[in-house]
Amino acid sequence: MRSLLVVIGLALVSLAFSNSGVCAMPQDAVAQTATTSQQPDATSQQPDATSQQPSNTAAADVNASVGGSDTSTAVVDPGDTSQVAASGAAPPAVIGSGGLANGYAPVVLLVIGIVSVLGMIIGLKLNAFMALIISALIVSLGVGLVDGEDAGSRMAAVVQGFGGAAGGIGIVIAMAAIIGKCMLDSGAADRIVRSAINVTGEKKASFGLMLSGFVLAIPVFFDTVFYLLVPLARSLYRRTNKNYLRYLMAIATGGAITHTLVPPTPGPLLVSAILGVDIGMMMLVGTMVAVPAAIVGLTYSYIADRVMPVEMRPLGAKEEKHQALSEEQLPSLWLSLLPVLLPVVLIGAGTLAMTLADREDKARLMVQDIQDFGQLATMFVGADPDTPAGRVIGSDQLSENERDELASPAKTPAEKERQVELLNQVLLDDDLYDERAFLGVALSDVSKSKLGANQLRMKPVDRRRMNRALLEDAYPSVIVKHDWNTSKREISNSLSLWSNANFALMLAAIVSMLTLKYVRSLSWRSLSEDVEESLMSGGVIILITAAGGAFGAMLQDTHISNTIKDYFSDAGASGVSLLLLGWGIAAVLKVAQGSSTVAMIVGAGMMSAIIGDAKPDYNMVYVATAVGTGSLMGSWMNDSGFWVFTKMGGLTEGESLRSWTPLLMVLSLVGLAVTIALSQVMPMNASL
Repeated sequence: MRSLLVVIGLALVSLAFSNSGVCAMPQDAVAQTATTSQQPDATSQQPDATSQQPSNTAAADVNASVGGSDTSTAVVDPGDTSQVAASGAAPPAVIGSGGLANGYAPVVLLVIGIVSVLGMIIGLKLNAFMALIISALIVSLGVGLVDGEDAGSRMAAVVQGFGGAAGGIGIVIAMAAIIGKCMLDSGAADRIVRSAINVTGEKKASFGLMLSGFVLAIPVFFDTVFYLLVPLARSLYRRTNKNYLRYLMAIATGGAITHTLVPPTPGPLLVSAILGVDIGMMMLVGTMVAVPAAIVGLTYSYIADRVMPVEMRPLGAKEEKHQALSEEQLPSLWLSLLPVLLPVVLIGAGTLAMTLADREDKARLMVQDIQDFGQLATMFVGADPDTPAGRVIGSDQLSENERDELASPAKTPAEKERQVELLNQVLLDDDLYDERAFLGVALSDVSKSKLGANQLRMKPVDRRRMNRALLEDAYPSVIVKHDWNTSKREISNSLSLWSNANFALMLAAIVSMLTLKYVRSLSWRSLSEDVEESLMSGGVIILITAAGGAFGAMLQDTHISNTIKDYFSDAGASGVSLLLLGWGIAAVLKVAQGSSTVAMIVGAGMMSAIIGDAKPDYNMVYVATAVGTGSLMGSWMNDSGFWVFTKMGGLTEGESLRSWTPLLMVLSLVGLAVTIALSQVMPMNASL
C-alpha cells in the first residue's frame, strides 16, 4: 500500500510538470495552432454583434440524481475544429487520430481514476474527501496532458467541479442535517415511528419505509427523500435495536427505483421526451416496472441485513446528549410529520404546476404564427449554412424530401400545416444554434438565458422555446413572437421560490428547530448549539459529496461518454436485443461517469439514433424503461448518491460497496427482466 501511495504521488508530480506548458504536438498541429493564433479573431471585428451573443458553453450544472447530484460541464469537442474556430481559440493537441475524444485515452483515464480512488480509500484507508479530490486532480491532469492544457487550468476545472457540486447540494444537505438531528432530539421521528408501527406492525416497518421512499421520490429528488427519511430509520433502530441496514436499504430501494423510472423527475421525463413516449404512458409502465423491482429489492435488503448486520453509529459527537422522552412528552403526529410533508408538498406542487404549464407547449408554431409563407420558402432556397435559415434547412431533423417541402411556397391549408409541422420538428434540434450563423442577430433575453442553460438537461418544451425565440429574433417579419406567460405558467412561476428544494428544506428546518425548542424547553443559545453540532456533521457530508461530484465531473471531461457513444454507434438490434442494448449503454455510461441522469439522457439519445424510423414491435416506452433501469447499474464512488447513502447513514465505504451497490444492481436487473417480460406480454403498439 505504501508503494501505491508513492506511485500516486509521483504520478501527480509528473503530470503537473508535464502540464506546466503545452504538451508536445505533431508539427502540423503546432503549425496549425500558430496559424490560428495569427489570424484576427472573427468575432472581435464586430464587437457590437458579439456583445449580444451569449457563450454556448454551459457552466457546471448540478441536479439531483439517483445518487444525489449530477455535475456536468459542457466542453468544446477537441475533434470539432469548427467550434474552436468559432471561439477564436487554438485547437487542442491531438493524440493519434483525434485527441481525447477518440482513441484509448478516455478509457485509460477512467481506469486510472477507478484504481486511484479505490486504492486510496480501500487500500490506504485514506479519508474519502482527500482520496476523491486527489483522484479528481489526477484524472484532470491526465485530461490536460492529452488535450494540451496547462496544469493551472486543470486545477481550476477541479475547483469548478467541486464548487458546482457543492452549490447544488450544500444548502440541502445542511438543512437536512438540521432536520434530522432536531427530529431525533425532539422525539418527532420517534412519534412517527410509533404511529407507523401501530399501523403496520414492527415486522412490516421496512415495507413502510420502502413505500414512503417509493411514493415521495416521484415528485421529489432522491437525495431529498433520503435525507428526510433517514431520521425515521435511526429512530426505528433505537426502538428495535436491530435491522438498521435493512431500514436504510428499504428507503434507498423505494427512492431509487421511482427516481429513474417514473416522471416527473428529470431523468425519466427527458428520456420519455427524447424517445417520443407519452408522459402518462411513461408513468404507468414505469410504475409497473418499478413495483416488482422494489419488492425484490426489499427482499434483498432483508438478506443483506442478515449477512452483514450493521449497528447504527452516531453522526455527531453529541448526538445522544438528550435524554429519551416518554410517549406523553412526544410532539403530536401532525407536528412531527410537518418537517417531512412540508417540503414534499411544496416541491410536489411546483413540479405539478410546471408539468401542467409545459403541456401547453406555447412555443409550438401554429399556421397563424407564420406571417408570410412565400417569404418563408424564399429564405430557405440556397440558404448559406452559416445563416439562421441555413441552420434550419440543414437540420438533421429533416430528410431531403422534407427540405424540398420547406423550400417550396405553401399555398393550400394542408401545405401550410405541413410546413409548420416540419418547422416544429426543427425547433427540437439540439444543434440549431451556431454562433457564426447568428452573428449580428440581436438576441432577446429569452434566447440568451436559454443558451446559457445546461443544454444536455434541457426539456424539449424549453428547447423549442429557445429555438423559436432564436428564429423570432432572426426573422421578426416572418415569425410572430409567442406569448409564453399563460395563466398556468404564471402559477408555476409564482411557486418557483416555494418549490425550490433549498427554500423548502429551509422552512422544514425552521419548523423542526422550533419543535425541538418547544418540546425540550431549550433556550435560544442551547438550540443554537444543537444546530451547530448538526452542521458540523453535515459539513463533512457536503465536502465528501462535492468531492465525489468533482471526481465525476473530471471523468466526464475525459469524454468517456463520447467514446462509449462511438463504440455503440454502429450497433444494430431489434426485439429483445434492442432492450438489452439500451440497458447496456446506460449501464456502461453509469459506471463510467457516475450520473444516472446523464446516463439516461445520453443513452436515450443514442437509442433514438440507433432505432431511427424502424420502430420495434412493442411500444417505445419499454426502451425508455430499459434505459432507466440500466442507469442504476454499477453505482460506486463516482456517484454522489453513494456518498449520500454512506455518510447520511453512518456507514463505511466498504459497507456501502457491499450493500448500496449490489442493491442498485438488483433493482437494475429485475427492472430489465420485468421490462422484457412486459414487452412480450403487453407489447402495446406505439399509438397507445
